Amino acid sequence: MSTNVNVFQLPSPMASPPRSCSPTKGFDTYNAMLTPKDEKKQKIDKKKKQPSLLSILEKYISDLEGRDKSIKIIQYTFKILLHYQLVDKKRWTTMVSHFSQTRKILRVGHWLGTIQEMHQLLLSSSNRSFLSLLAKWCTLWITLGNEVADDLFCFYKMGVFGPSLGKKAEKISIYCWFIGIWIDFRSNIMTLQKLLQQQKEEDQQKIFLTKISCTKLLMDGIFCACDIWEPSFSPVVQAWSGFFSGSLSGYKLWYKIKST
Repeated sequence: MSTNVNVFQLPSPMASPPRSCSPTKGFDTYNAMLTPKDEKKQKIDKKKKQPSLLSILEKYISDLEGRDKSIKIIQYTFKILLHYQLVDKKRWTTMVSHFSQTRKILRVGHWLGTIQEMHQLLLSSSNRSFLSLLAKWCTLWITLGNEVADDLFCFYKMGVFGPSLGKKAEKISIYCWFIGIWIDFRSNIMTLQKLLQQQKEEDQQKIFLTKISCTKLLMDGIFCACDIWEPSFSPVVQAWSGFFSGSLSGYKLWYKIKST
């Protein structure tokens, strides 16, 4: 009796090894050789993504706040030089005065942003507590008073309004600004305390920038206090505090533009 043998029958395939066991020694060596190149490529890509100095400077100058801060730094640098008689007074005093008026013109209309914040607060008021709403509304009204009064004072300096309205607007602007400075200073101090309590690595840059904000607001407070009480040493104190305030706020804006 003959037995039928299938000569075309193939042996059953063996199960493939798991992926964790599949790479060979040669593949590991090849992968290790590629890693430095990949790292180099990542570094090159990272450098390409970083904006150039000229690009940051162009965005800084194009930004309205950037122009304001740049002019402020130059303005108070020359005020310091004029106080210590390091430059010709007749030549540079007029320029400093023009810079001051230019910055006022650049800030005209800032109250539109505050009104928009008020509108948004009205829409989201149902989600906030009464005390939180009260504090926010008080802050916004103080900010609005400062900005509107500052615009009226600017128009007075341009000759649009008479001194009766201009002088009152100046006083209102100074006092509203002084109150607003200390409200912002208190808010930043509370934020800084929370960040220091958490002590997270990713918050280190936030801590640094919050410290800068606190110092900048302190300089603004000193400057504004000199406008209110007018001590004899006001010119030199306002020159230095204005310079440091402008430099710190300019650095914050520069960092913001660089990071985007």
